[in-house]
Amino acid sequence: MKVVIAGGSGFLGRYLAGLLRSHEHEVASLSRTRSDVTRTGVRYVRWDPTSIGDWVEALEQADVVFNLCGETISGKRWTDARKAVLLDSRRTPSNTLVKAINAMTDPPSVYLQASGVGYYGTGEAAVTESTPPGDDFLARLAVQWEAPVANIGVRSVLLRLGVVLHNTEGALSQMLLPFRAFMGGTLASGRQWLSWIHIVDAISAMYFVMEHSEIEGAVNITAPGPVRNQTFATLAGAALHRPTFMPTPRFVLKSLLGEQEILVTEGQRVSPAILTQRGFSFRFPELDNALDNLLN
Repeated sequence: MKVVIAGGSGFLGRYLAGLLRSHEHEVASLSRTRSDVTRTGVRYVRWDPTSIGDWVEALEQADVVFNLCGETISGKRWTDARKAVLLDSRRTPSNTLVKAINAMTDPPSVYLQASGVGYYGTGEAAVTESTPPGDDFLARLAVQWEAPVANIGVRSVLLRLGVVLHNTEGALSQMLLPFRAFMGGTLASGRQWLSWIHIVDAISAMYFVMEHSEIEGAVNITAPGPVRNQTFATLAGAALHRPTFMPTPRFVLKSLLGEQEILVTEGQRVSPAILTQRGFSFRFPELDNALDNLLN
């Protein structure tokens, strides 16, 4: 098949492109900086996510479109200006791609867009794809991120991603810094849930959803074994052969991170109900095996 990935030069996009190429699919990556460059079999097409232009030719040749665009949530403090950037980096490409696909006489057969499990808000209760949205910043962000897809005229899937674990990229390397410095431990109460997924399973699940034409709507891309922060700390310490005796109180995290502290002090207990029902096979369903694979 011919597959286009918007956001293909990012963390997930690069690994997804690699899996697609290993199955001999043709891959084009929409890029704001590169054009007509081929690297590891991927063709880069310059695009402007704010407007429809010549880049639409790549979509017209495609069977599948992935939209993985979006500035990283962590890092800079969530000032009003930063929140606006986070929203615009998600909503604008989504709007533009949906408009472009709806204007085609022969559109791609499926559109798959990244979203996040932040959609559900935070809490103790287990949530599935049928759970309604929450009402905090991340939930409102995800709702607006997903909104344009409701108007698309082809099969569409919303990929609600948990924390994707990789040994050198993404959130895990930051999460492990205190442990590597012999200062690891629980964060805040330690009871908050972490809904995670190994990078191999995340990309494989996205490929699985692409191939199964009966799957539409939201799909949780998370492992079936979410854990509390206290469990994560214990397993991370064991994987790194480090102690886990130094907890970090919530007020310290609040002073360091501001509103962004909810990323580590609150969480969601997410179930990948659709993937499980459709028979997706996780290579790393439990966190201890995932960390052992990534860190040893």
